[in-house]
Amino acid sequence: MKLLLINLSVLFMFISGVFLIDILSIPWSFIRIIEFLHSFGSIFLTIFIIFPFLFLHIKSSWYHSKRKSLSGTLFGITFLLLVCSGLYLLFIGNRGGEIFGEIAYNIHLYGSFILITSLLFHLKTWIIKVPILQAIVLLIVFIPLQTYAYSHKLTNIKLENDVSRYHNNDWKNSATCKKCHPEIFKQWANSNHRHMADSNPYYMVLENLAEMDKGKEFRQWCMGCHNPSAVTTKQRETTHFMHENIMPDPLFVKDSQTLIQTYKKDPKRLEQGVSCIACHRITDANATGNSSYTLDLTKRKKYLFEDSTAPTKTWINNALINAKPTTHKQKYLNPVYKKSRYCASCHNEFLPHSGKKVVSTYDQWEKSPYNNPNDPKKHKECVDCHMSYIKDGKYIAQSGRSTVGGKIKKDIKTHYFTGGNHFLSGLKSKVHQQQSIELLKTAAILDLNISHNKLLIGVTNSGAGHKLPTGAADFRELWLDITVTDKNGHTLLSSGKLDKNGNIEPNSIIYNKVFGDKDGNPVGLLFWRYEKLLKDTRIPAGKRVQEKFALPKDANYPLTVKVKLNFRIYPQWVTDIVKVAYPALPDPPVITIKEMEKSFD
Repeated sequence: MKLLLINLSVLFMFISGVFLIDILSIPWSFIRIIEFLHSFGSIFLTIFIIFPFLFLHIKSSWYHSKRKSLSGTLFGITFLLLVCSGLYLLFIGNRGGEIFGEIAYNIHLYGSFILITSLLFHLKTWIIKVPILQAIVLLIVFIPLQTYAYSHKLTNIKLENDVSRYHNNDWKNSATCKKCHPEIFKQWANSNHRHMADSNPYYMVLENLAEMDKGKEFRQWCMGCHNPSAVTTKQRETTHFMHENIMPDPLFVKDSQTLIQTYKKDPKRLEQGVSCIACHRITDANATGNSSYTLDLTKRKKYLFEDSTAPTKTWINNALINAKPTTHKQKYLNPVYKKSRYCASCHNEFLPHSGKKVVSTYDQWEKSPYNNPNDPKKHKECVDCHMSYIKDGKYIAQSGRSTVGGKIKKDIKTHYFTGGNHFLSGLKSKVHQQQSIELLKTAAILDLNISHNKLLIGVTNSGAGHKLPTGAADFRELWLDITVTDKNGHTLLSSGKLDKNGNIEPNSIIYNKVFGDKDGNPVGLLFWRYEKLLKDTRIPAGKRVQEKFALPKDANYPLTVKVKLNFRIYPQWVTDIVKVAYPALPDPPVITIKEMEKSFD
């Protein structure tokens, strides 16, 4: 009876642990309960049932009967290692910053399968008497390898020099770049590239939803581009910065002051998101997507005291760099940074389980008129629009110094990373907001006509080097706001207005895409469930689309037509969901890209 109880206890510990393996994709609502039962149930069973039995069993076998079993010894040693590693994981944890946490996790994961195998052989059950079943039992040991195979499919990051992982110290904090590159740092500090992870409320909600729907390991797919420092240090999720028990509001903090202050207090704390070094130590990239770039943080020439955080040593290091900066420039610059495939490594995105593309901005550019390397006057790479200063619809080269005391350059590439998302960066910097809105307003033009009692509205993608809109176009809203009134001011046609809840009214002309699941139902926020494309009305680069509206035959002319091409970075219903977790988040404003008013007699 005692032996049966021991076996059931070990079986409970093993099975409950197997349920926690991410490859099984068990819903989070069950995982959190199983994790509790596994952790504390194992402690209870070990203290009150297994340890007392093992003590008496070993005493009886070794000292009284003088019997020593290899499988029994392996079981005992493995069980002891599992207890130690389990206690370490429970009371210290595996946060990614310490190698001991990773060692404990691997011991606990692989050791559990070895434990069950050794127990079966030790008990000499009928299972091990059949050769084929012996092979199956041994193969079980390699099951946990699948958890890491799954993980590797979620990100395409390559680490040079046969490095398997980085550590916190390898990730040079962006706050150290500020002293010599203050203007570039400030531009980056308020940009969307800076706020891609822990300080982006939309991203944090989606990463958490991804785990709840697909399992914890699936977070790696998101983090490959949004949080490469966490991925390469083997962290399993993006975490919020906490000050004691309070999370600072990330929405309105300007110039990355939280990052700067944190670095002063704890220089070894890992910086999350897309840091300076995350981009400037990429040595190669391709257009595959899903973080298809190569990083090298270790094989680079370092100046004396480069990794030190002591004030005196830091001063000496800066002085040495300033005295002879050639090597510093070479190790943080690469010709690939000017190529669109560099951006494509993250701005192409596909589902790891099906290969279906959810973002294909690079592919769209590749087919556009702007991809014309044979004609330099027409050819434009991504950086030519998204890293250039824009004013009154024109790109203006910014001359000046990118480094304090550096050479004057004719065209410094800006680090505003202007694009469609004017909203979040605009909460921190009106300059960032203005730059992105300026870019948006160059994207399209409108034309109007009435013919054969039909209103004809043309929309031309005249300025974007990709579809309009692009990126996460299932969360973008580009639509026509139309009002037609007759001679007496009576409204004959109205479309594209917002309802009382802030959502675009039904049957409006919206340029976007809609993902559906295998049954053809819209997937909403859970875009990784995409199986069928239900709609794609986006406008390719350089193309014109035309919308037609029937007018009343007895309309009282002249008619006045007012049309706006409006843009909103997130639909209201998406923002409403995110605001549950971030109540301070304001609603994204509606931006009018183009508007036109015309009378017809």
